[in-house]
Amino acid sequence: MLPFLLLLGGITSTVLANPLGRLADQWYVGGSLGQSNMNPDGGDTWKTSDDNDIAKKVYIGKNVSNQLSLEAFWADFGDAKLTSNTNAHGSVNYNAIGANAVYKAPYKIAGLRPIGKLGVAKFNNKDKGDVSSTQKHMLTIFGGVGAEYDLSENLKLRSEFEYYDTDINQFSVGVNWTPQPRRRSFIARQQRPLPVVKKETKIVYVPKEKVVPIYIPQPAPKPIIIREPAPKPVIIREPAPKPIIIHKAAPKPQYRIVHKTLSGGSHFASGSAKLTFDGKDALNRLSQDLRNKKFSIKSILITGHTDSVGSERSNRVLSYNRANTVANYLAARGINRGLINTQGMGESQPVASNKTKYGRAQNRRVEIAIKGSSKEMVKIR
Repeated sequence: MLPFLLLLGGITSTVLANPLGRLADQWYVGGSLGQSNMNPDGGDTWKTSDDNDIAKKVYIGKNVSNQLSLEAFWADFGDAKLTSNTNAHGSVNYNAIGANAVYKAPYKIAGLRPIGKLGVAKFNNKDKGDVSSTQKHMLTIFGGVGAEYDLSENLKLRSEFEYYDTDINQFSVGVNWTPQPRRRSFIARQQRPLPVVKKETKIVYVPKEKVVPIYIPQPAPKPIIIREPAPKPVIIREPAPKPIIIHKAAPKPQYRIVHKTLSGGSHFASGSAKLTFDGKDALNRLSQDLRNKKFSIKSILITGHTDSVGSERSNRVLSYNRANTVANYLAARGINRGLINTQGMGESQPVASNKTKYGRAQNRRVEIAIKGSSKEMVKIR
C-alpha cells in the first residue's frame, strides 16, 4: 500500500505545481474498452461458467520525457459468472485503481510505436447472488505491452495487453487526448517564401580620411621697370588665388551578419520550448550587446531545428515554438519585435548524424542570424 500512496502523491503534487493550461503538451487523458479474462477462486463449491466480459478503463498521464510517462487509472473488468455444485448461479465483479509507468520506444514500426508498462494496482471484487469468493483487497504488481499510433497532433490510438495475476488479465483498445491549443497549420505557414540568408561576407571598415586643403601657390610676377627719368619703378602684384578644397564623399553604411547558436540540450527543457536558466542568461547577454548604440540592427532571423526523434510534424512544431520563445524573450529585453522573423525547420536540416547521441545533440539547436551595421566592430557574446 505504501509504494502506491507515494506514487499517487507524487503525481498529485506535480499537478498542483504545474497548471494544466501551461503543460498542454505534457498532460493527456484517455479511455479504453476491451475484453477481460477472470478466474475467481470459489473453492470446491463454485466453478467459473463464463470468465470473459467487457472491460472499461479511464486514465490520466503525464509525459516526463519523450520515452517515459506516468499514469493513474481506474478500471472495471466486468463480471465473472459462477455456478455452484447445487446449480445455483452468481457472479463476481472486479474493479481496481492504480498507477504505472509507460516506456515508449524511440522508433516506429509501420507507424506504430511499441510501448511497455509496469505498475501497481489495488483490486476490489464484489459478489453478486449467492457467490462466496475470496476477496482481493490488496496490491498487485502488473505489467503490459502494446503500441501507439498517431491519429493527429494531439490524438493517439493505443492497443495493449495487461497481465495482473492468475485471476485476471485484459486486452483493450483506446485513445489518448492531449489538450493542446489549436494552431495554424505549419504547412500553411511554409507557403510564404522564407527569407534567404546570404553567405557571411567579411567587411573591413576604413576610417574617414581627414580633409586637408590643398594650396597651389602662384609664382610672383617679375617687376616691370620703366626706365624714365624721375618716376620710380612701378611694381604690380597679382592677388594670391583662393585655396582649392577637395571633399571626399562619406562611405555608405556597410552591413554584416553575426551568427549566434543556442543548444537545444542545455538552453531548453527536454522536449519543450521553455528556456532554462542557461538559455535565459545567454539571451540576456545577446540583448545587451544588441542594445549598444554603436550597433544598428537591420533584421534578425531566428531558426529552430530538432533531431529526428519523434514524428516529423511534432518536431516542426517544437522547432517553431522554440524560435518564437527566443524572439519573444529578446522583444521583452528591448529588441524591436518587428525586426525579428522566425521559422521552424524541424529535423529537415541536420548538421550531424542522428544515429549517435552526440550528433542528435548538435542537431537540437536554435540559430540566430543578426544583420546590422556599426562604426566599429561589436563582439556578440
